[in-house]
Amino acid sequence: MRCPGRYCGIYQDICTACPRGLRVNLTSEICEPCVNKPVFYDWLYMGFMLLTIIFFHMDTLTRNIDDDVKGAGKWIAVTILETLLSVLLTLLLSDPYGSFSVHSCGVDSFLDWYSVFQNPAIRFTETIYCESEVVYPLYSIAFKFLGFCLILMLVIRTWYHPVSFTTRSVYAALYFIPSVALVHSVCCGLIYYSFPYLCVIGSLIFNAVIMSASLQNFDDVKDNLGKPVFMIQIVMYWVLHGYGILSIVAYNSLSYWYLFLTPIPTLFYIVTLPFSLPVAPSNTPDAPDGAV
Repeated sequence: MRCPGRYCGIYQDICTACPRGLRVNLTSEICEPCVNKPVFYDWLYMGFMLLTIIFFHMDTLTRNIDDDVKGAGKWIAVTILETLLSVLLTLLLSDPYGSFSVHSCGVDSFLDWYSVFQNPAIRFTETIYCESEVVYPLYSIAFKFLGFCLILMLVIRTWYHPVSFTTRSVYAALYFIPSVALVHSVCCGLIYYSFPYLCVIGSLIFNAVIMSASLQNFDDVKDNLGKPVFMIQIVMYWVLHGYGILSIVAYNSLSYWYLFLTPIPTLFYIVTLPFSLPVAPSNTPDAPDGAV
């Protein structure tokens, strides 16, 4: 029995889509259970979803951190706790259940993310629908994680008596968490291959914005080192930039020495600060020749 198409397999003597957690063996065309472990780059992709949620939360909290520095510090810790608990629950409720390991089908090509567009047509008249989660569990595990983030945020923050600025962060999360899920559902394959470069480019833009807004001369560097908002933003930038470099290194099997490039953009901005300051023109126009 032969199965047409790239993702159709034989399951219970029927040529059909492989059930979740199974993938077709291209040699035997039989749907086989996925028992492999995710490669390091797959873990980095799942970690990117974690970083995305933390950074959105941090951005919302740091906008109002000057109102209550100590209180904001507690809420940042609560935010990280919520996200880590979501990760633990996601891993525990993924196959194999009750452990922190994950079975994976792996990713062979970009088309694996969009099997819905690979359904074969028999003589251009009869279509066999073989769409399935070929990249199990990389597609579904993100939705599971985002769902736990939303539930735990509502439960923990309600119990922890939210104050004014954290209430605004909850409202923001009710928008950005579903938005992240929507983007992932459509652009998951694009994100999988491009997230390292998105991290690097986004961190460079982020670094330029916070530096230009906070630093005007060398004295500002010393003054901002004691400001919680500035230091949190710098740490966020370094984490994002380093994570992007690590992901590029892992995908291309490069040397991990490249991680030492993480602080270079910040140091470069500070060193070249005197050369990038605009010179204000004189308010007094030059007197014309012959004027007394």
